[in-house]
Amino acid sequence: MERIVPRDKWLYNDRGMMKWMGWLLSDHSAFMEGEKNKENLQPILPQMGVVDISDRLQQAWESADYVSIQLNVLDHDNFVPELVGVVVGFDAGRIYLQMDSGETKLLRVEEIRSVIPVREDKWWNDDK
Repeated sequence: MERIVPRDKWLYNDRGMMKWMGWLLSDHSAFMEGEKNKENLQPILPQMGVVDISDRLQQAWESADYVSIQLNVLDHDNFVPELVGVVVGFDAGRIYLQMDSGETKLLRVEEIRSVIPVREDKWWNDDK
């Protein structure tokens, strides 16, 4: 005698790789978090003297050149990201830095660790 068992009673519905997605997602999330932390690490630039900082800021202000400023401010044992912009003014040990976004930052010279001029690539400069 042959016994017929309905298909849904004996066939396991294997979800294939679906059952692995939770494991893959958690590993991927951990990897992406590690990569984000690596990107946020700022190189430690040498501490400049106040006179050198003032000279570079004055040159940048006079020529309206972009500068990259690293502050002496730590966030979770790393320096905060560098600020890039144009020096648009100064007053009593403070500078006004115009960012590309249009935002103006007020910085105290004592907070500044390093100032580096940024070469601006213009479309008319064809250095090929």
